[in-house]
Amino acid sequence: MDKHTGKKALAGSAAWAALAALAGLGFAGPAGATVDIFTQYQETNNANTPRAIGKLFTSAGTCSASVISGNNIIVTAAHCCYDRSRNNWIGGWSFAPAYNSGNAPFGMFTWSQARILTSWINNGDVASDVCLIALQNDSAGRGVTFYTGWLGRSWNYGSVLSQHALGYPGNLGGGNTLQACASESFSPSGSCGGTSVLNTGCSMTFGSSGGPWLRDYRGGNHVDSVVHGYDSASCTGTFGQTFNGARFTSGNIATLCTAQGC
Repeated sequence: MDKHTGKKALAGSAAWAALAALAGLGFAGPAGATVDIFTQYQETNNANTPRAIGKLFTSAGTCSASVISGNNIIVTAAHCCYDRSRNNWIGGWSFAPAYNSGNAPFGMFTWSQARILTSWINNGDVASDVCLIALQNDSAGRGVTFYTGWLGRSWNYGSVLSQHALGYPGNLGGGNTLQACASESFSPSGSCGGTSVLNTGCSMTFGSSGGPWLRDYRGGNHVDSVVHGYDSASCTGTFGQTFNGARFTSGNIATLCTAQGC
């Protein structure tokens, strides 16, 4: 496990791993998998939408994130925190819960510490693409949870679940509004990560990275994955129609939360 503390914003860049050009290779997932099937809609301005989901600004661009602990900790994707191509932390993180078209109704919260798994640095595998960021209090001395509360965490659940994936994708709403996809998750074949990975139908692309997947949206709000992105047509599905993320387990989210003090 590795962590980053301090104030310095380090150069880096977060990007999805694969190209849309791979989309003609065909999908090799399990029989009956609900690849490329979803319902997409906008969640911004919906009074029932959790405030704990927001936009994450970094020194290399934007991602999505959510508050998952009463100790003012957010979860996002590790590739939003550490750039493996440069072997360096990205830095400069600032979280805007319930962000809407340039407005941060509950303020902006800067970071104090980020934590990822060493396996993300060494291997860059989907299962390790999880990052926790502890946030500082605002100028009034209040933590983010004073304004937003926090979502639950769940791990070691099965692969086939009803999911709601949420985030701020650039291809829908220009990254300015919270978007959602309702779909069913499933794991790809063993050669594509097997049960350590979850796929689910969704049209969100760049900018949605790190956005939460909730298995019981508005009925408990437990996060069980975050958006990794897209690997290939043979592992994920059609680019812009299905994406993937780490299946939360004892080996990723639980390990990180134990170390960080969720």
